[in-house]
Amino acid sequence: MKPKSYNIGELRCNNFDKLGNDFDMVRLEDFMQETHGFYFPHRHNYYMILVATSGAGRQLIDFKTYDVKAGRSFFMYPGMIHAWEEVQDLKGYLIFFTDHFFAQRYHFDSLLTFPFFNTSRGLPYVDLDENGLREIVPVLDLMLNEYSSSEEKMASALRSLLNVALIKAARSYDGVDYYGAEDKSRSELVKRFEQLVDQHFLDKRLVKDYAKLLHISPNYLNVVVKEVTDKSAGEIIRDRVMLEAKRKLTHEKKTVAEIGFDLNFKDTAYFCRFFRKYQGASPDKFRKNIFN
Repeated sequence: MKPKSYNIGELRCNNFDKLGNDFDMVRLEDFMQETHGFYFPHRHNYYMILVATSGAGRQLIDFKTYDVKAGRSFFMYPGMIHAWEEVQDLKGYLIFFTDHFFAQRYHFDSLLTFPFFNTSRGLPYVDLDENGLREIVPVLDLMLNEYSSSEEKMASALRSLLNVALIKAARSYDGVDYYGAEDKSRSELVKRFEQLVDQHFLDKRLVKDYAKLLHISPNYLNVVVKEVTDKSAGEIIRDRVMLEAKRKLTHEKKTVAEIGFDLNFKDTAYFCRFFRKYQGASPDKFRKNIFN
């Protein structure tokens, strides 16, 4: 069974459809009750923010399982595979929005300036402490009140409040060095490298290609990436290709040969060898087993 791709309107569990398929917001506990949690893998074609204020649970995001707990806020972008695995009295907030909604006030590229939306390696969540929650919860309550109102320029107000919530979350995210580098400049270099990989992995597979874009030597790039991530630069590139392969095998109805072609592999056999080497199973076997 292929995971269905949902738009915002299909997930709506309230009567507020004033903004069509571009925006929705709901309390987390209401969403879980109305939708029964979406325990099957599905794909998002929108951005999603989840702020948990109490309770616990687990969810799958792009084939990795993450714990959900009070203070933990998740940020998902279009294309990610998502499924709930367990929920225990979770309460909080859910925001769904499209880039089109955000871009009506802010430039679309500004979304990519938020750290949780622009890196292939960084964690898809941030842990807010008590002060962080005290700052962001009033903003979210204002958003809920605004969304349930019929006030003039409601959409404009929601965009502004959404931007404020993103900024506050980003401050907490930036305050934690998820890369573990003592030298901030090296951490920033790795972030830039990973952003470039995310943009160019389909047509650039060599470390020297990215070193050229960063105006440094391939050797220096490898040294810094290894120091900060404990992976080589080549491994980072390969991991991004593998993630895209797994997403496509999970979501798309194309044949293995077609997916290999889309990923710029010269032939199907090469794609299958590559996938089997790093996943431990053939593309067909992965596709059959992923939801079993």
